[in-house]
Amino acid sequence: MSSMRQKWQYKSTGIPDNLFSRSKAGLTREEIRSIVVSKARIRGNERILDVGTGSGSVSIEFAWLGCDVTAVEKDEENFETARKNIEKFGLKDKIELISGEMEHVNLSDSFDVIFFGGTDNLEKSFENVFKHLKTGGRVIIAAVRLETVVEAIEVLKNRGINPEVLNICLNKGKDLGGKTALAPSYPVFLIYGDKK
Repeated sequence: MSSMRQKWQYKSTGIPDNLFSRSKAGLTREEIRSIVVSKARIRGNERILDVGTGSGSVSIEFAWLGCDVTAVEKDEENFETARKNIEKFGLKDKIELISGEMEHVNLSDSFDVIFFGGTDNLEKSFENVFKHLKTGGRVIIAAVRLETVVEAIEVLKNRGINPEVLNICLNKGKDLGGKTALAPSYPVFLIYGDKK
């Protein structure tokens, strides 16, 4: 862990994007990761399930704060990138990385928070994991496609969760001819709520 501690010596969220290797799935931006963690309302000892972990950056943010994470990824290249990032941050003891499609993964643990970063087969995946979410536990679904937002709202409502929806639009300053311009990125939706 010492090499990453030298580069990221803080306990706060928002580890800089440039400290992660990126997979073809891209990377959840540091500001989005910070908001995801804030919406999870963690104390630092929770059990987290990260579905569709991609590069593993959200899992790493949770583990960095003391949570135990189970991360699931079905794509081999993304899985390998996540594995490398987890090793680079020295968090192999805090993150269990599982290769597979969430709807077919057998879980034995119960979780305080379930985060969906990858939203393929959301209904089937949610069917598999919902019974592992503790009563009072929170589910958070990140989406960039409007169809996924609608599906996520329905998936939660169908299980008695009254979802909140947050739309995040980020614009970052970049140099443009010696002056500063704002470069927009895809808006991200977070759909979240608590199991009753």
